[in-house]
Amino acid sequence: MEQGVHDGKVRSIGISNYYTKEEVDEVLSYATITPAVIQNENHIYYQNTELQEYVSKYGIIIESWYPFGCRGHTSENFNNEVIKELAEKHDKSSAQIILRWQLQAGYIVIPGSSNPDHILENYSIFDFELDEEDMKNIANINKNQRYENW
Repeated sequence: MEQGVHDGKVRSIGISNYYTKEEVDEVLSYATITPAVIQNENHIYYQNTELQEYVSKYGIIIESWYPFGCRGHTSENFNNEVIKELAEKHDKSSAQIILRWQLQAGYIVIPGSSNPDHILENYSIFDFELDEEDMKNIANINKNQRYENW
């Protein structure tokens, strides 16, 4: 990957599935180019803010994989009582609340959908903000619960 950057074929490097400081430190011990992004599972029940804070000192951003909790768990995330209350408060969908929270918390979030209505809904999150109390309420949902553990 680093050769690709040196050859001008790649602009930056991203890695995935590095969840701990120790794992990141191992990569940084031999990397000559610091990764720009780490793509990890990240949703309301697994926020891993400790890693986000740690890698920020290197200029690394966390990209949320499974921002809605992955197949089989989306409904659980969308129907969380805090999320539903915030959706009602802001006249938005649960998906929009979750995506807005991720952006405001400093994550890169790229939800996937082939449904044009969902794509438009997912994009329509720039006309409101969550306040400090909203953000704290979502932070309190965290259970450090990953859905994928391989």
